Amino acid sequence: MTTATSVRTGTSTRTATSTRPRPRTRTAPSAGTISVLLILLVHLVIVLFPFVWMIYSSFKTNKEFQASVWSLPSGLQWDNYAAALGDGSLVLYAWNSLLVTLASVVITVVISTAAGYAFVVYRTPWMPAVELVMLVAMAIPAYIALVPLVAIIREMGMLDTLPGVILPTVAFNLPISVLIMRAFFASVPRDLVEAARIDGASEFSAFLRVMVPIARPAMFTTAIVNVIWVWNDFLFPLVVLSSPERKTLPLGLTDFVGERTTNYPVLLAAILLAALGSFLVYLVFQKQVIGGLTSGALKQ
Repeated sequence: MTTATSVRTGTSTRTATSTRPRPRTRTAPSAGTISVLLILLVHLVIVLFPFVWMIYSSFKTNKEFQASVWSLPSGLQWDNYAAALGDGSLVLYAWNSLLVTLASVVITVVISTAAGYAFVVYRTPWMPAVELVMLVAMAIPAYIALVPLVAIIREMGMLDTLPGVILPTVAFNLPISVLIMRAFFASVPRDLVEAARIDGASEFSAFLRVMVPIARPAMFTTAIVNVIWVWNDFLFPLVVLSSPERKTLPLGLTDFVGERTTNYPVLLAAILLAALGSFLVYLVFQKQVIGGLTSGALKQ
């Protein structure tokens, strides 16, 4: 009895010893891994340094900035931000930018969603030609179309108006937005639409109730990309708007540049305030943007 107990005890001891996890040995990173990390670190510094420089330079006095561009401020000059918001013009410019951005993004997302769905569902013989035209339109710089664009806007009576900025913005943003939505709808199984048709849903009802809810990640991505571009656009407001009360934020920042002298810390404070809107939008909706970019990567 004692012998059997000892055998069982010995067996259990050996089993416990054999099932104990072995400690992991750490291996030194390879030269390739170290090289990649160094490259990413250099890239991070290159990307972040301009923003860091703008932030601490916006707290300098103009005399400190003129004496040394790279030095740190001696104190936090919050008066620069107060001066940037001084007469309320920056708030008015931000409101105009908000109106232009919201209108342009809503119109662009609605049209691109419907067009992207149509490109996938209705494969007519002339559809590849339309897709080719969109690709060519993406390759045309907006600078080439400025002269005829201004002439058309003048004939429509929308020169120096916010709709005169919204319409060309939508027109130039549509090609890339349609291609984003087309790529997403191409990854969605067609059985969902066929099932909705069998249940008696019309074409519009199947699109609105079945495909649009599924396409929300891609719609978010399209919207955020357009928000960042439209909010920071300088070209179209420059050639269309002339009245001070209709200026957008990028165009209104030119008010802080003097003909002979410029208070650069105040200008940098105004630029940071202007960039705050698009930064917050991306920060809040970054998960939706990443989800929309990766949602069409794999087909079901």
